[in-house]
Amino acid sequence: MKKFLHLDIDAFFASVEQLDNPQLRGKPVIVGGRDNRGVVATCSYEARKFGVRSAMPIALAKKKCPNGIYLPVRYARYEEKSAEIQAVYKEYSPLYQTVGLDEAYLEVTHYADAVPIAKEIKRRIQAECGLTCSIGLSYNMSLAKIASDLKKPDSFVIIRPDESKEVLRGLSIGAIHGIGKKSQEMLEKRGITTVEQFWELSLDEVVKLFGKYGQSLYDRVRGVDNREIVMDRSIKSISRETTLSFDLFEKEQILQVAADLLVELEEDLHNQLPDHDAQTLTLKIKYSDFTNRSKQRKRQSQEGWRGLLEELLDEVDVTNGVRLVGVGFSAFVDRNEQKAEQVRYEQLSLFPFLK
Repeated sequence: MKKFLHLDIDAFFASVEQLDNPQLRGKPVIVGGRDNRGVVATCSYEARKFGVRSAMPIALAKKKCPNGIYLPVRYARYEEKSAEIQAVYKEYSPLYQTVGLDEAYLEVTHYADAVPIAKEIKRRIQAECGLTCSIGLSYNMSLAKIASDLKKPDSFVIIRPDESKEVLRGLSIGAIHGIGKKSQEMLEKRGITTVEQFWELSLDEVVKLFGKYGQSLYDRVRGVDNREIVMDRSIKSISRETTLSFDLFEKEQILQVAADLLVELEEDLHNQLPDHDAQTLTLKIKYSDFTNRSKQRKRQSQEGWRGLLEELLDEVDVTNGVRLVGVGFSAFVDRNEQKAEQVRYEQLSLFPFLK
């Protein structure tokens, strides 16, 4: 039987801020910005006691926790700490799958006893990186993640095969990976709020509700998950966005914001995919009524990104006010492979002259 660990750094962004500034320890720290128009990226467990949660508008967080400490996001610092954490757990298994900056799955089947390995990883991350983590150990990836969530923060939980049914029975349906907020709301309308209630649905009913993903959910709520570690999780897109301090109605102002983001995005591309070029640019706009609009276009040959950005913005109506601007790159190609392909093409083009 296989063994999987799921590792999740506790309140990662907020914990890094408390690590860098010890005066923040034990205090309600909310990372996401000081501006009321932003959203919470992560908050400390002290802030969660007030009802603050990730993705909550900063304005609402301030109502729930007026004495909280509100800090901007520092991605470069979090990426630095994430690299330190990865350096630790990669020593223990050649099969690992990172999920964002603060989570990872490891297959540890090759250890006769994975319990001391999990404990050692926890100990080293705290000692060497200064952060606590929660680790779940089980016989598949889904249950390992559930285990790591059960007793946060700073926990280690095992779900064995003979325990899985009882553990699952007592969970809310939202604890199952793959059932998001909208799915929970849809199920709640049907009177389904727990895993045990979800068990009453037939496979046909689950597939009807969730489409092709229904089979996976039907299995997961029963402790079945045949997924394997995916080592090559290539980056499909990268993006930058910012929530504005006040609505903008002039395209010139919006373009300046987008252009600044574009500069940061090009730097991200250079750092994350140094040997790749992007082919597609996306412009995202969120209006004052919270509706979204996005425009996307593939770059032609040596066309500049700034000019393409201006073209995309020209196609967007901003008369009702814009509260958020975002830009993104996608459709990446390997620069070295492109050059090799060009050489092959040039060689082939010589053949007619060799007759």
